Amino acid sequence: MNVCSMTSHLYRKYGAEKAIEILKNAGFEGIDFSVNWPVDSGVFAESDEAVIAHFKELRALVDKAGLYVTQTHTPFPTYVADPARDLLIREAVRKALIGSAVLGAKYAIVHPPIMADNRYGSKSAENKALAMEFYGSLIPTLDEWNISIAVENMWHTDPVKKTICPTTCSSAEELCDYVDTLNGMCKNGDRFVVCMDVGHTNLSARDMDVREYVNLLGHRLKALHVHDTDGVHDLHTAPGFGNVDWEAFCLGLRDIGYDGDFTFEANCFDNNFDPELMPDAERLLYRIGRNLCDKYGL
Repeated sequence: MNVCSMTSHLYRKYGAEKAIEILKNAGFEGIDFSVNWPVDSGVFAESDEAVIAHFKELRALVDKAGLYVTQTHTPFPTYVADPARDLLIREAVRKALIGSAVLGAKYAIVHPPIMADNRYGSKSAENKALAMEFYGSLIPTLDEWNISIAVENMWHTDPVKKTICPTTCSSAEELCDYVDTLNGMCKNGDRFVVCMDVGHTNLSARDMDVREYVNLLGHRLKALHVHDTDGVHDLHTAPGFGNVDWEAFCLGLRDIGYDGDFTFEANCFDNNFDPELMPDAERLLYRIGRNLCDKYGL
């Protein structure tokens, strides 16, 4: 199994070419290219032709490094309950899907829209209707550009308890329902899969063993956001620095015959070190991922 990582924090600090070089030198075989950029300025405010040209330039940098883009992360949040802003967001996500396809990604992670008051399943039906309309509007783009959307498990905050709590797609059951319903809407083959954010399961789905969570997702699971949390905060750090049960998670991947990549979203791990040590931190992150894959036969 290939071990991959994201560009976001490195891209912001060093720019695209240097970020890709750091990931390559760290040992990563592939990239999660973060394209969660502004929706009302920059490339996503330009024409489709400009978007394609921009992403062709980025693709050339990836190819030159001998890497590949396994997945991308599109702009978020995908819903703010402001009709004008929501249209801008939707258009930016559409352009991000085009860019993702140009990069060669199989999957683009697109957060589900989350209603502000949907906590503990209080607005599940209403939120699902909103999400089906949002994702459904993107199916023509998925078909045209031959790319799939990966729906991610999410979390919210409880304003009374002041803790993280479940929301849209926090549970494995709701993730499966979203993906199955959306694929039922596709006329040219399935276009929706699951991206399991491992750290998020440790925050908003703690009532289920992580191995069971993976097994419930089953064949739908095609993309990962691998990072550790402490069960309280969304730390996005390296495995071993929180309390995720990594043995159970890896055994779950083995149970279902997971055939995707082992892709990190541990973008805050580097914050533990001086900037000069970021390349070394990325090397350690790669070794942690490679060790987990080798240890559990992934």
